[in-house]
Amino acid sequence: MKSPSAPHASAFAFIAAMLAAPLGAQADDAPQCRHNEPREAAMDFDGVRIVRFEIGHHTLRVEGAAQPDAHLRGRACASNASALASLTVDVSRAGEVLTVKLGRASSGGVFGPRYAYLDVSGQVPADVLVQVIAGSGEAWVTGVAAASADVGSGDAELRRIAGRATVRTGSGDIVVEDAGELKLLSVGSGDVSAQGIRQDVEVGSVGSGDVELRRIGGDIRIGSIGSGDVEIRDASGSVRVDSIGSGDLDAQRVAGDLTVSSKGSGDVVVREVRGTVDLPRKR
Repeated sequence: MKSPSAPHASAFAFIAAMLAAPLGAQADDAPQCRHNEPREAAMDFDGVRIVRFEIGHHTLRVEGAAQPDAHLRGRACASNASALASLTVDVSRAGEVLTVKLGRASSGGVFGPRYAYLDVSGQVPADVLVQVIAGSGEAWVTGVAAASADVGSGDAELRRIAGRATVRTGSGDIVVEDAGELKLLSVGSGDVSAQGIRQDVEVGSVGSGDVELRRIGGDIRIGSIGSGDVEIRDASGSVRVDSIGSGDLDAQRVAGDLTVSSKGSGDVVVREVRGTVDLPRKR
């Protein structure tokens, strides 16, 4: 075997040094959490019907439980130790609404040269509505009665939602799996993927983003598709689209009817529709 060249030898030496270094030292030097402190906040759920999380650019994981642990726990991470004090978890109550706000505005990305963020998780009662308002943050919500996610450029996942999931995104990505019904208010340039929706799906507007709808138990109603794409697979009900601009609709395996009221330059692909297909006439 040939001996490695000088640059390769340097690379091998660096890797060997990293492997030989203590794991704790490597973790301490990780730029994404160079300085950290634990965070914990108590939540009183007595009489609460709505739990609202305002997370900004932070990270949140929430799970519904019959007997929830009434604490939110996690850690604050920052590139500068002096920034840790400003990373707060504030809990307030107004009637039946409990609001949790993850504090401090972003000063660069989580993995940028300067960063400060919170990463927290906890349980809530399984019978509440969970609302998440996220800027560039990330949220996971599982196992609650109903949930909503209003996302800017961040990401959200809603899973095992007994009732309605309501979502909206600008340039972020949203995943909804196993929900009673879905109301998708609007999609800008982001993407939304939904599957295992037991009842109806209502979509307001799709801009330049993409929407995937799979295994839908009820009807699908879409207001407008701009330049984005909508893909539908395995719908038990009917599909209706009010208008399509330059975007595309691809629908396969639809048990009911499929109707498109108006269409611009976009394409419509239809396969295996059991009911009536009603498309605008070509001009």
